[in-house]
Amino acid sequence: MAPGQPSGGAVMFGPAPSAPSTDGPVPDGTPARPSATPATTASPLPTPKPGSIDQRDADAVGTAVLTTMWTVDTTVDRDQRDAALRAAGWLSPEYLAELRDGPQPGTDAAWTTWAAHRARTRPTLTEGSDTRPPDTATHADRQWQLTVTPIGADGWRGRPLVMTAFVSLQRRGSGAPWRVTSVTLR
Repeated sequence: MAPGQPSGGAVMFGPAPSAPSTDGPVPDGTPARPSATPATTASPLPTPKPGSIDQRDADAVGTAVLTTMWTVDTTVDRDQRDAALRAAGWLSPEYLAELRDGPQPGTDAAWTTWAAHRARTRPTLTEGSDTRPPDTATHADRQWQLTVTPIGADGWRGRPLVMTAFVSLQRRGSGAPWRVTSVTLR
């Protein structure tokens, strides 16, 4: 089971007790909330940078969010949610609040194993082939196959996690930046 994955099969990113980094993209001008206990703010692993993607491209934003959410470093992240919150600037304010303020999930056996090996992950994405509704000027849905393989600093390689990622995006109008409103993994 993936870290944070409930028994029903859908991976749910729980909220963190603290705010995400402010050095990521700014979510529609909404300032990040201050925090008494800072979460991990930057990954030592390469993740998309704000100026490196076209935020008017739903595919680019969805890819950036999934890549960022699943680029995990157990030597600095408390749990997978720290990585998820690094995507804050590409998330709608409502979805970000859901991730940040909801119930705190515990770390599971998989995370404990990853941490014991000081594992890092770098996700790979393959575009989904299912038929989806056509995009509108303000709504888009995307699907990818997401593969996450934990690789330990000690040479250990964990079993790859293979999931289907469903990403919903919205924007205020044609030409406005896309923001992810939900990620569901099965």
